[in-house]
Amino acid sequence: MRRCLKIKVLGKVQGVNYRSFIHNHATTLGIEGTIQNAEDKSVILCVCGTADKLDDLIDFLYKGSDHSKVEDVVVEPLMQEKQFRGVFRVIGLN
Repeated sequence: MRRCLKIKVLGKVQGVNYRSFIHNHATTLGIEGTIQNAEDKSVILCVCGTADKLDDLIDFLYKGSDHSKVEDVVVEPLMQEKQFRGVFRVIGLN
């Protein structure tokens, strides 16, 4: 069954190749959605996929890229299913 989640990753996750690192794994899993930097220095994901794939992604979010330091991952369900046209995108250049 397909689920959609909003995930906020807190810690040192900007400027350390974190979004690209997560993008590659999410694409491999077949998860669709977006990842972007937030003004508070966190990273926000909106993702849709099967429960097992999303669980895998959440575990991977904690791992992080080589220079990142993840302090917390906050997960909440999206009340409305999003349509991402089958892709996972990095939003923004920074």
